[in-house]
Amino acid sequence: AALHEFEMLKQSLEDKTKYETKELDEAKTGIAASNEKKATAEGDLEVTTKNLDEDVNALSELHHECLSKAQDYEAETKSRGEELTAIATAKKVIQESTSGAADLSYGFSQASFLQRSQSRGLQVVRFLREFARQKHFPALAQLSMRMDAAIRASDDPFAKVKGLIQDMIETLEKEAEADATEKAFCDKELAETNAKKDAKTTEIKKLSTKIDQMTSRTAQLKEEVAE
Repeated sequence: AALHEFEMLKQSLEDKTKYETKELDEAKTGIAASNEKKATAEGDLEVTTKNLDEDVNALSELHHECLSKAQDYEAETKSRGEELTAIATAKKVIQESTSGAADLSYGFSQASFLQRSQSRGLQVVRFLREFARQKHFPALAQLSMRMDAAIRASDDPFAKVKGLIQDMIETLEKEAEADATEKAFCDKELAETNAKKDAKTTEIKKLSTKIDQMTSRTAQLKEEVAE
């Protein structure tokens, strides 16, 4: 009977040892797995953080560049609008000055009409020249000089002047279109870079949470092994 009890006790202890050894092995395997996952997450975090830093730097440079361009765009749009308004005024005066060329029922002779038109034309030139001086618009100042030369020298001065004005309007409109395209590109680049930065910031938060979870799991398993 005593031998039987001993054998039973021995078997019980062996079973318990086998079970505890299995639990210990599983805990060690769990710790290794947790450490591996933690290491992988830490590696991913390092890479993502580095990429985020690069994106932040790129965003800062892009923001500075685009902000500068945006300020230039606003200033140029304003000045271009003022130039176009001044040119539109000049164009209107020139058209009004030449609109009666075919109908001299106002009592003017052909010569007096042309003299009057030339006088009005030179007034327009002075207006543009003074406006260009006040606003510091070199292109407009150059236009006024070319108009002045055309009015004084050309056989058909107002046709020449209208051509000069139209050329200037087309140039300003092309510049406006080019600036608008550049601004749209800048806005697109900023939006895309911001989106990339936000995505990486979210990824870093996820990885940080994962690392915390793995650290906690490892500590828990170590406590279980120590018990």
